[in-house]
Amino acid sequence: MKTVIPKRTTNLIAFSIIIILFSCIGIISANFAFMVTDKIYQGVFIGGLSAGGLSVDEAKEKVTTTYQTKLKDKPVLTIKYNGISWTIWPEEIDLVLDPSRTALQAYEVGRSGALIERLQERYHSINSGVSVPFSVNYNQEKLTNLIQNIVQSINKEPQNATILINGSSIQIIPETKGLAVDFTELLLLCDNKIHTTIPDTINLAVEIKEPTITQQDLQHIDSIISVFTTEFDPNNANRSQNIYLAAKSLSGFLVKNNEIISFNKLVGPRIEEYGFKEAPVFIEGKIVPDWGGGVCQVSSTLYNAILLADLEVEERTPHFRPPAYVPLGRDATVADNLLDFKFKNTLPNPIFITAKIDGSQLTIYVLGKHDSNAPEIQIVTTDSKVIEPNTIIKQDPSLDLGKRVVEIIGQKGIEITTHRVRMINNTEINREFLAFDEYKPEDRVVRVGTKIPANGK
Repeated sequence: MKTVIPKRTTNLIAFSIIIILFSCIGIISANFAFMVTDKIYQGVFIGGLSAGGLSVDEAKEKVTTTYQTKLKDKPVLTIKYNGISWTIWPEEIDLVLDPSRTALQAYEVGRSGALIERLQERYHSINSGVSVPFSVNYNQEKLTNLIQNIVQSINKEPQNATILINGSSIQIIPETKGLAVDFTELLLLCDNKIHTTIPDTINLAVEIKEPTITQQDLQHIDSIISVFTTEFDPNNANRSQNIYLAAKSLSGFLVKNNEIISFNKLVGPRIEEYGFKEAPVFIEGKIVPDWGGGVCQVSSTLYNAILLADLEVEERTPHFRPPAYVPLGRDATVADNLLDFKFKNTLPNPIFITAKIDGSQLTIYVLGKHDSNAPEIQIVTTDSKVIEPNTIIKQDPSLDLGKRVVEIIGQKGIEITTHRVRMINNTEINREFLAFDEYKPEDRVVRVGTKIPANGK
């Protein structure tokens, strides 16, 4: 059976073939027109200058003349922000234009690369134009240094609102916002401008960085709730450095109602990378050098300030041996990833913690809203008990028979119970158990000689 194609379909096919044929002829004709000229193709621009229809020499001359005119007694770039301007001059970055190379690059548009690339470039030059950047040489290190100086003059970290203490009074210092310019982004933008639109002006994009604590956050804080001071030896440089770093981490932070604070999270790892030094610490009852020695004095000072502020203690561990810088039963040891000190703000309003080092004194303040009905806080210890050390005798064949040498003196241990007492009008209204601490004794070790003299006497 013979298939009959409708006349309408036949006409559509014929029409489509004609359209395709004419399109091909047009493309071939256009590309032939491109091929027969020795000029730069129409629609090609050099940094905004029309170069279409010019020879390489003509384009070179136009670029040179225009470049010299535009930059005569003018900076390459002007960077502006908030009424301030910075200029970058050609001689500051050793800027040199290569007009010959620039003209050749324009001439190569539609002539170099694979066939499909050449056809695409010719198509774009006719329909939308093709822009060729200036071929310039400049000292990238000098430009980088200039941009760094500009960025550094603008960038600043935000400053939190804080509180200054003057005797028994406090003063709230408002926050300041920070500014940040993206150095890499600005450097790339300058490079792009130098290759395309010099001279030009750049209006800087500056990010505003908000502080984490504002004056509004501190509006309810009007008094010193508690304060506690401990003494340290400033001549011990390493230990003093560790105390300073830990105290600095504690100073100036806000604790919201019901928020739990971790000492270890605030201070961070006690490692050399963060400036901490080796100093004496207690490890298993022995004094040995370790990174961050002295930080426990800061945690213990904070512990006492928290107790006196009538805040809730969430986690606390006593030392193996009682330290001398706080009363018995009132120390709080810490260790990276092992032991932490945590407390909770159980007051109805935020509190503000700040630390101060003055000579040999470390002082930690807890600031908050004054409450005339708040009880007076006293920390008392009871049931103190001294535990005598054991004496361990070791036979020593290197010592003469009966001779005794004390190898380890030993130390007494202590058991003690600590309470927090709340008083109103000199009357106890509540007594809170805090801890039962046992500081174990250190055994006394004595070596006794067993060596018999050669003469048997």
